[in-house]
Amino acid sequence: MLREFPADLHVHTCLSPCADPEMVPPNILNMANLMGIKIVGVCDHNSAGNLEAIMIASRTYDILILPGIEVQSTEEIHILCFFENLKKTFEFQEFLYRHLPDKKNRPEYFGHQHVVDFRGNVTGEEEKLLIASAALSVDEISKKVIELGGIFIPAHVDRRTFSILGQLGFIPDYLEPDAVEFSRNITLEEARVKFPDIIGKYPVVFSSDAHRLEDMVFQKTYLLLEEPTFEEIKRAFKGIDGRRVILKE
Repeated sequence: MLREFPADLHVHTCLSPCADPEMVPPNILNMANLMGIKIVGVCDHNSAGNLEAIMIASRTYDILILPGIEVQSTEEIHILCFFENLKKTFEFQEFLYRHLPDKKNRPEYFGHQHVVDFRGNVTGEEEKLLIASAALSVDEISKKVIELGGIFIPAHVDRRTFSILGQLGFIPDYLEPDAVEFSRNITLEEARVKFPDIIGKYPVVFSSDAHRLEDMVFQKTYLLLEEPTFEEIKRAFKGIDGRRVILKE
């Protein structure tokens, strides 16, 4: 039996230097629970460093954590890359880290990059600067995600900066993304008017891109699934056997 699962596929933790320090596993999960969100895509900038912690913390919640990374390509395009499990996500991170510039973060300018445990306690800090572009094209990132059986979603395509439409002006046909993401700053009706080719061609999700807890007070995307699993989500994006994305204002 298919059911609707509220989903927010773009949430940052305190590992992202631009995120609030309050974005730790217990707080994120409590806010998701409060908002009725059943699927949370956790994707920090260019790193998977806090995924294990939030996945451990989620065991006491009725919430699926979709492990991912928000990659910044050499064209300065943000891509949401999700994987079935931590092993594949860390394999992707290892590949990604080899292509990030060898620069250290400067917290006084860019913010802290806190690594935390499942309780939200700071256990360390990522020294590598995470808000830099990887020396990888969108095409190269797409191919690696496909190789690992992942999900590839160009992020916040309605934005002028750090989006595939803002940087390239179009989505190359050869990319074949699983879906495209619109930000919380545009309504569904506005998206239909401004981006009719995108809305009609690709599955669409709206996400919070939450850097603070209050950003998560936003819900437009529902996934019609048999159960909340990675494979079911992939099937929904492909529209297999009635599974699909539902958007609500």
